[in-house]
Amino acid sequence: MNSSKNATVAKIRAVYGKRLREKDYNELFTKKKVTDAAEFLKRNTHFSSVLSGVDTTTIHRGHLESILNKAYFDEYERLCRFQQLSEQPFFNFLLVRSEIRELLKAILYLNNERSDAYIQSMHAFMIEKARFDMIELAKAEDFNGLLKVIRNTPYYYVLRSIRTDKDGNIPYTQCEILLRTFYLEWMLETIRIHFDKKTTDVLSEQINVQADIINIINGYRMKKYFNGDAQSLKEHSLPFHGRLSKEKQDEVFEADSPADYIRRLSKTVYGRLMENLDENMEGDQFEKELEKLRCSIAKRALQFSENAAVSLYSYMYLAEVEIKNIITVIESIRYGKNIQYMKNLVVQT
Repeated sequence: MNSSKNATVAKIRAVYGKRLREKDYNELFTKKKVTDAAEFLKRNTHFSSVLSGVDTTTIHRGHLESILNKAYFDEYERLCRFQQLSEQPFFNFLLVRSEIRELLKAILYLNNERSDAYIQSMHAFMIEKARFDMIELAKAEDFNGLLKVIRNTPYYYVLRSIRTDKDGNIPYTQCEILLRTFYLEWMLETIRIHFDKKTTDVLSEQINVQADIINIINGYRMKKYFNGDAQSLKEHSLPFHGRLSKEKQDEVFEADSPADYIRRLSKTVYGRLMENLDENMEGDQFEKELEKLRCSIAKRALQFSENAAVSLYSYMYLAEVEIKNIITVIESIRYGKNIQYMKNLVVQT
């Protein structure tokens, strides 16, 4: 299938050109209230249109975050509609990922015996888009109830083998691994079937790097916060390997401390690509360095590719990081964090 769609590629680059720059973040950092940050976004950035009818003098953090997340998904749908991309299976990638996130969120609430609170946290814009009834999902009182809601979706076959414990608790991590594995396998298979070899190679590289970074971050968290051993780290990793071979990943996972974990990682291809890797760095900074690396890969793909699938997948990741940056700044303002704290967490896209 020819997926060049040059007009879409040009449009995506134009949209990307409107992203927040360093000077915009520096201005955001100086705001003392969430309402001031919202007003800046409304008056000075590409979020002006989505905030045009919003009274920023009374907006609260949750409402602003909801607007930004909806704007992100709306942009994705507009780009897919531009040259009827949504008729091709791969271009549903963000919908599938969003459905999975809603399912995992619902499972968390069920485990905390707060299934009634899920309806307050769900992304309302997904109600009309999801392939399962999100209102019914919010009414589910246990895991069997959740399975009934998703009975006619692929997720049912992913989760149906899950067993709850004697108290009805759902093994969240197991669900997360199974759903993430399904998502990545679905993308790789869809790409292989529908795209030419060049497109398949570029997208597969990005997806496998994504899996590598998820495994590296999850492994580090387990080592740092739970003193996880190598076997635990392997059991909780995704079954994919991109630039980090299984053998190299196993070597990193066998580290006896967080500092040793970073030392071992520094000797891999990812360590050599990360600019500021330091065994004494904080966890947030370590994760930021990995996110910077993935951003650089996405930016390079967006810059050089003439392919709509590669361009859209790359852009949506960069746009997601931008939303995360803004939410991080808003949270920091809310809790009175200083400018340096915010700078340390924001990743330039």
